[in-house]
Amino acid sequence: MTTYPPPPENKTAVKRAGKAISEGHETPADADLVDRWRAAHGYVINTFQIWLKRHIARQSFEVEFVQRLKRRTTVFDKLRRRSADGAALIADVSAMHDFAGCRMIFNTVADLKTFREYMHSTGVMKNVNHTLRYGPDKYDYIERPKSTGYRGIHDVYRHLPRGSERRQERKPWDGLLVEIQYRTRAQHAWATAVEISDLLDGERTKFELDATKRGRFFAIASELIARQQEGMNRAFSGTATMDLQVELQKLENELKILQRLSVLKQFTDEEKIQQHTVLNIFRGNDGTPDLEVLPFKSATLAIEKATELERSGRSLNAVYVRSDNPKQLRSAYRNYFNDPIDFVQILQEEVEL
Repeated sequence: MTTYPPPPENKTAVKRAGKAISEGHETPADADLVDRWRAAHGYVINTFQIWLKRHIARQSFEVEFVQRLKRRTTVFDKLRRRSADGAALIADVSAMHDFAGCRMIFNTVADLKTFREYMHSTGVMKNVNHTLRYGPDKYDYIERPKSTGYRGIHDVYRHLPRGSERRQERKPWDGLLVEIQYRTRAQHAWATAVEISDLLDGERTKFELDATKRGRFFAIASELIARQQEGMNRAFSGTATMDLQVELQKLENELKILQRLSVLKQFTDEEKIQQHTVLNIFRGNDGTPDLEVLPFKSATLAIEKATELERSGRSLNAVYVRSDNPKQLRSAYRNYFNDPIDFVQILQEEVEL
């Protein structure tokens, strides 16, 4: 008997519940339906981690690999977001493709692209029924970085294990989506720093729709990291590196983002990490963020706890993560451990702290 909860059978009801949340008039039953849909993706995470780890083990280069279930708060927030014309950014919650997420972190862009091409090869894909939902360039944020500065590549797969084409073997999780994230260490350092800085300052730079000085700081930082660490110039075309360095220094003098990150106290407790873990950031008695690491024996118990924490309102950030390697999880989710050290060290070459 599986330890993973199945998705609600009525997909139309899930769509209606997501629309109600988007419009701000959801009932507890609507929230519960979307929670159940989200929780069901724990099964998909397990399927893909087995598949991906098998192929990672065959590589000659290092790959950090972890998985996570998208946070309840992030799902609800995403459903409520609007474009400039007031239209909902997510029209169908059942079509969101990043409830289940697998992240791989590589030392270089070359390693990243080599592995991704290998995963797309006919030799690999002929052994599975999982299908890519979009073309390979759809979410290539290395060649086309987001305006925020985000870099990486995402692939979206439809979960279809072998045997699912035979009706008697179909399972309720067939057809659910999973997002595979590919990042380099430098790109991951930037993304981690944005999340930590946003949490410290109560900002939302990661989701920024309107340009701000803070957003400009991180966008420039991303381009400088790409130019200096990876030899790639994909943004701010026509602007010399020296000019970007000067502007970043001016913004740092005003905003002091790097200064705050450089003196941040890192959280510990990584020795508590197990295969199924909830990382929960909460506000301590002195008002500053703190972390608790909660290990569980199963995915179901961990997912239930993360959902409970988010529903309670006492958690700033609670997420279910899965990893067989505590060291890799600590590295790949260093934003939960208040660890922006890589980002700070890289940018110390660009600005004076």
